[in-house]
Amino acid sequence: MDVTFERGKPRRFDVIVGADGPHSRVRRLIFGPEQKYVTYLGMYIATTDLAQSASDVRSVLLHNSPGRAVAIHPTTGREGAAFIFRNPVLTADAMRDPQQHKQLVMDVYSGMGWRVPELLERFLVSRDFYFDAVSRLRLDGWSRGRAVLIGDAASCVSLFGKGSSMAIIGAATLAEALGSHHEDLATAFDRYEQVHRQRLRRGHRGVLLRVTSARPRDPIRNDHPQ
Repeated sequence: MDVTFERGKPRRFDVIVGADGPHSRVRRLIFGPEQKYVTYLGMYIATTDLAQSASDVRSVLLHNSPGRAVAIHPTTGREGAAFIFRNPVLTADAMRDPQQHKQLVMDVYSGMGWRVPELLERFLVSRDFYFDAVSRLRLDGWSRGRAVLIGDAASCVSLFGKGSSMAIIGAATLAEALGSHHEDLATAFDRYEQVHRQRLRRGHRGVLLRVTSARPRDPIRNDHPQ
């Protein structure tokens, strides 16, 4: 495949691997716009580092109310905050505007107790934060010609921490398939996809249940007769 770059000379490659996340530019160039493959699941997530070491690297603290939750987690030994909330789908312009992301989080969590005010203060001044919709990505196939997708570029699975692990496992599976069928890319890509899709099916079946249970729309009520 012949590839051109914004910076640098054009180059030719035997294989192009799209490993650039759920909003993959490689996928867009080869498979078409992401609107064809992505389904919004009704939630957004924003995260930021809290710039301090975690006092307990094995525990995650969670505070929630209907439609919104805050988690403090140890990540790689440093505390991070995650805001997970329900919200109508944002416009394309809003999704590209970091200031609108911050304002939305501030509005959604206004008046929430616990440690939320101090976490919002940290989030408001943060220059390094993550914000995105919780979505499900489905493609009929992960390869076309000499191009193949791995990780979240191929199949978003979960909000709860399996994405990186499954991407690494998928990359290893692709490497093994290429090593076994290096003279037949179509067979190698088919083998990789067949094996790795089996691992992902359970995650895809459960993602809607996890999204719903993580952020219920209404308070839990006891409707049993007394």
